[in-house]
Amino acid sequence: MRTGLMTEQRAPDESLRAAHAGGRANMTGLLSVDEACARAASFVRPITGVETVSLAAAVGRVLAAPLMARIAIPPFTQSAMDGYAMRAGQGLAEATRLAVADRIAAGHGGRAVAEGEAARIFTGAPLPPGTDAVIMQEHVRRDAGMITIGREIRAGDNVRPRGEDIDPPESILDQGTGLDARHIGLIAAQGYREVDLVRRPVIAVVSTGDELRQPGEDLAPASIYDSNRLMLLALISAAGFVAEDGGWVPDRSDAIADRLTSLAGRCDLIVTTGGASAGEEDHSAAALSLASGIGEALKIALKPGKPAVVGRIGATGYLGLPGNPVASMVSWMLLGRAMASALVGARPQRDRGYPVRSLSWFRRRPGRIEFVPAILASDEQGRAGIEILGRGGSARLRPLVIADGFAEIAAGNEGVAPGDELRFHPFRSIL
Repeated sequence: MRTGLMTEQRAPDESLRAAHAGGRANMTGLLSVDEACARAASFVRPITGVETVSLAAAVGRVLAAPLMARIAIPPFTQSAMDGYAMRAGQGLAEATRLAVADRIAAGHGGRAVAEGEAARIFTGAPLPPGTDAVIMQEHVRRDAGMITIGREIRAGDNVRPRGEDIDPPESILDQGTGLDARHIGLIAAQGYREVDLVRRPVIAVVSTGDELRQPGEDLAPASIYDSNRLMLLALISAAGFVAEDGGWVPDRSDAIADRLTSLAGRCDLIVTTGGASAGEEDHSAAALSLASGIGEALKIALKPGKPAVVGRIGATGYLGLPGNPVASMVSWMLLGRAMASALVGARPQRDRGYPVRSLSWFRRRPGRIEFVPAILASDEQGRAGIEILGRGGSARLRPLVIADGFAEIAAGNEGVAPGDELRFHPFRSIL
């Protein structure tokens, strides 16, 4: 039951205050990570804007419509090997002798080949008329314009039929596909120079907190430098989205609400860091309400990153993250990615990481999925695995720099021992 969730028919401030104060949804237990991601994504309205982009600039973008095949691949029946093309029919026996009647390289056609003849052919060249098989050059002995085949050959051997890979009409890529190098190659092979893509989302990041100072400023007593905003802006840019710096605001609900209102009209998603919990100095939920937003305060079975606020202001999504850097990063990796995927109409599927063996002991209390920094390593027998870097802590940045990624420990896990299987999220896929 989705209690504490604001609907269009209920007063915005009423539901948010209930959720912020610890409404029924938070009293009945913690949300699973998957449920929290689904709730976050439910507040997002997919972008409808479409851009026509050159294929060379399309990597990392999302298809706005299914892409249809234009041509068969391969577009003609071709040789899969360097060798000799011939008419095998029901089969040619080893030691059969054939006259070499032609030479066909890729990009060139050949004349018809009669029974008793063969054509020298190279990989990718079209099979000449009258042939149905290719024998590899390694299995042929050639002398005086003749070849002797060194093994039995049958029709279809070493041949790529027309349309073996793609045979129009068919859809080759679905709407919502995020394009990487594999997709670019497939699209280029179909002759497309441009593709229709979902407009890139504009995602703003605002940092909140009286204790924050900006890099380059002098630190006052009890102050720290603002690292979250620049880190999140970098994550957003690396994901191929348009990152907008929403600046810093103090710990006041009205100030945060004013900033949210000013950004809502020109951004697709606003992310704030700090103030996402339920303490007296946590203002995210109240600010969302003051900005006429709808939303929900979440308590998630996640460590770090238990609290979050999700919602929207008009058509603009909203995500309030915790203030500690590691918690902020993990929460963006899960909730932020779910919301960004919903924005562009991509499949909202959480990254499950890769199964790996632990090389470490790690004591923990069960109940929440935990993400901890880890490095790739090997044991004394040379078997690959990961070493957990102690207890990283949600405020510590140094372990992130040393680590190769996050180890994901299941909620029910009471402690990790060497040899236990964990899930690993390499930073190269996150960053």
